[in-house]
Amino acid sequence: MDADRPRVGPEAVVAAVLAAVVAALLGGAWARGLTVFWGDLTYLHHGWRASPAMLVAAGRAPLWEPSLYFGMPMAASMQGGLFYPPTIVYYLFGFATATALFQALHLVAAGWLCALWLRACRLPWGACLGGALLFAFGGVMIARLPFLNHLATLAWAPALALFFRRPAALAVALALMVLAGYPTFIPGCAAAAWIAAYAARTGRWSWSGSVRDWAAAGLLSGVLAAAQLLPGLELAAHSRRSAGVGLAEALTWGFSPADLLQWIGPLAIGIGNFHPAVDWTLCVYLGLAGAAAAAYGAWALPRGRALVLGAAVIAVVVLTLGASTPLSAALWRGLPPLRFVRYPGNLAYIAMLPLAALAAAGFAGRRAGPALVLLCALELVALGRSSTPLATRGLFVEPGPLVRGLQRSQGEARYLISPKALQASRGSDIFDWKQRLYGLTNAPYRLRASANFGEPLVPAPSYAVMDALLSLPSADAAAGWMPWIGASRLLTPEPARSPRLVDEPGALWTVSRLGGAPVSLAYRLSPKDGAALPAGWPPSPPSAGRSPLEVRREREDRFEVSGEGAGWAYVAEPRFPGWRTVLSAPGGERDVVPEPALGAFQKIETPAGPWTLRWRYEPGPWRLGLLIACLSWIMLARSWYHRAVATGETG
Repeated sequence: MDADRPRVGPEAVVAAVLAAVVAALLGGAWARGLTVFWGDLTYLHHGWRASPAMLVAAGRAPLWEPSLYFGMPMAASMQGGLFYPPTIVYYLFGFATATALFQALHLVAAGWLCALWLRACRLPWGACLGGALLFAFGGVMIARLPFLNHLATLAWAPALALFFRRPAALAVALALMVLAGYPTFIPGCAAAAWIAAYAARTGRWSWSGSVRDWAAAGLLSGVLAAAQLLPGLELAAHSRRSAGVGLAEALTWGFSPADLLQWIGPLAIGIGNFHPAVDWTLCVYLGLAGAAAAAYGAWALPRGRALVLGAAVIAVVVLTLGASTPLSAALWRGLPPLRFVRYPGNLAYIAMLPLAALAAAGFAGRRAGPALVLLCALELVALGRSSTPLATRGLFVEPGPLVRGLQRSQGEARYLISPKALQASRGSDIFDWKQRLYGLTNAPYRLRASANFGEPLVPAPSYAVMDALLSLPSADAAAGWMPWIGASRLLTPEPARSPRLVDEPGALWTVSRLGGAPVSLAYRLSPKDGAALPAGWPPSPPSAGRSPLEVRREREDRFEVSGEGAGWAYVAEPRFPGWRTVLSAPGGERDVVPEPALGAFQKIETPAGPWTLRWRYEPGPWRLGLLIACLSWIMLARSWYHRAVATGETG
């Protein structure tokens, strides 16, 4: 009977070890009611994930987000991973639980794919496990736990090497990386896959064949990810990032030569100098065991393969040095593709596949390999746990006093947060810090903001207006603009001291209400004043007389404004492709095209008598992309099914 019992294969053992390491890394915290907490996870990804989940739960497609940056397309915002399949956990569970599942899934997937790729390179399973541990639980991936889009994109990087000459499977991996929310990582991951495949080549290498396979996979991945790609490209074309990143911004957060010991870990630089939650771009450790295995692998491998992998690692290290050395600074100034990269330290991920291959070769070439793999696992778990700040799970659901106060008083108007408030961090604890409405934390509470930070793909006119507002010299100067941007409250660290602002009970910040006439998101202007309202942002607020108009918002992607009399309707909502505007008047209905006003906003000439303006967001790229993606996935599944049937019949 024992002979008939199914044998547990090495693949199952490797998968079980990876799951056990994830449980050791994250499971204990979860059992104690804690959640991973720091950085972007709190003030960006909470908004990106929780807000769309609320709309999906309400039965609506999350197309437009009115709470952020005056309003912006939600479906086009790639970093939220709206169409990425594992994002479904955010529609089924609370944010903290969904995030734990999301992180665990991608750590296991990263390790499992890396192990399969290394096994395809004819390495023993034990060595494959060692390389997989280094890739999935080294500092680069652990530092990405709060960057959910980074984590999800990098988890598929080994699949590019595993499916290097299999275009259909490669296309699926590329499409998932696009949908995961950070496609700017794809070129670096692709470069690492090419390097790894070339180093592991057996027999004759065909550059032309590889290029054809990747070109076909790239085209197929584009149609598979079209639901995200088409609206995302439209937003990118209208954003301030369409021309790339300025050199000064690109070179922020690079390594210095003294930082290179971070690749080994805190035992090399000193525990007191290890600050992964703050200096996350420097969190790239391999650990002592992993670094020793990679060094031994470089010595044990055939010279040609070791040189290819080693040269790739050295090239990446040079790029991470940014402006700190003449050579790296010259590369950043002279290589145009680097204009689309933020932070030199961000490029460390490109070295992880070559390092995993070197370490796996090191684990395979030693009699003490199994013990070294075990030591590597224990060390990485210890380092990962020490690198991961934790908070109680209520952090993501407790709104706090500022949110409650604004929900009671603000209504449909916006709030404006002072740039000094953005730089202040005097909170007594992490709950206090999180509840100050930094980043995108206002979105899940449906509070409308005039300025947010953290999202680079923002429509350029909206970003320019936001930048102008945050550059104003005083609270009194901001008060002059607040009616025109639909803002009724100003949040400042200290009392505003403006005769136009009325202090309200403070909550985390000083809250000031704009005095005088009620603030609205739309105003009626006289024919003369409306025609004179400039399209661009003027140096001082317009002096035109205005009468508030009622704005009725049926849902986030539809609203209407009603009024009476010839003149102009000024509406403090952004102009963006996909919005359809209909004017209803006694003479009938007709489509109208709003004119630009005050940079990001719009104005429409109105006829005599009663009239109503209706806006509806109908993004063409999203609809077309969704249709293309659905058809392409169906055709790919049909092709795979028929191939499997044919293989079964001929086998």
